[in-house]
Amino acid sequence: MKYCIIIPHYKHEVLFAQFLPSLVKLNLPCIIVDDGSGTTSTDKLTELLAPYPEFHLVKHQSNRGKGASVITGCYHASAMGFTHVMQLDADGQHNIDDAVKLLDYSERHPECIISGQPYFDETAPLIRKYGRKINGFWVVLETLSFKVKDGLCGFRVYPIKQVEHLFDQYYLGPRMDFDPELLVKALWANIDVHFIPTKVIYHANTVSHFHYLQDNLMLIKLHVRLMFGMLIRLPRILYARIAGMWS
Repeated sequence: MKYCIIIPHYKHEVLFAQFLPSLVKLNLPCIIVDDGSGTTSTDKLTELLAPYPEFHLVKHQSNRGKGASVITGCYHASAMGFTHVMQLDADGQHNIDDAVKLLDYSERHPECIISGQPYFDETAPLIRKYGRKINGFWVVLETLSFKVKDGLCGFRVYPIKQVEHLFDQYYLGPRMDFDPELLVKALWANIDVHFIPTKVIYHANTVSHFHYLQDNLMLIKLHVRLMFGMLIRLPRILYARIAGMWS
């Protein structure tokens, strides 16, 4: 197995610079996909990455969304011969010390998607906490399963072969809808998902690209789409759940 890191980036170069030293300590190749941040931002990224030959910068000419950036990163990683990728956000919210836990579990279960299950301190906005609970409620209905402990965490390890199957077989939202949709459709495709608790910190100077009205409407559309998809696949999902109970 051969691992690398994928980081979707959009105008987070200040926070990225702060957690870059911790990222380097993981001693893994890294693919940073800049999602149309503009010349000023990408120039700063290029300067930051110059001392690290194993860190590769890939650019979208226009903003396509976080999901599109992760997909681009996965295809680049596959072309470079990697078998697994670790997805991290560029703003340093994830506890990078927990990366070893996710990687160790992935090595023991190479066909499984490993995701962080976040817990928060007082820095987390209440609206984000409640939003996650609402999202979790819908994911349970869409999968007929309690396996997905958190659908919104972007701290994950993907086996490339399995996620490329999802890219080929399913539509996946290109923006903030990507993270929950991928896990739902992974369970539809009988790809196992495992969660590891990890602390998430909201930095005081973070730059959030989550637009409450626009992105919440997008998530509503996502769950409507997934509910219809679940109903179409209901017999197959029920069969898989029942078979799983007896296996």
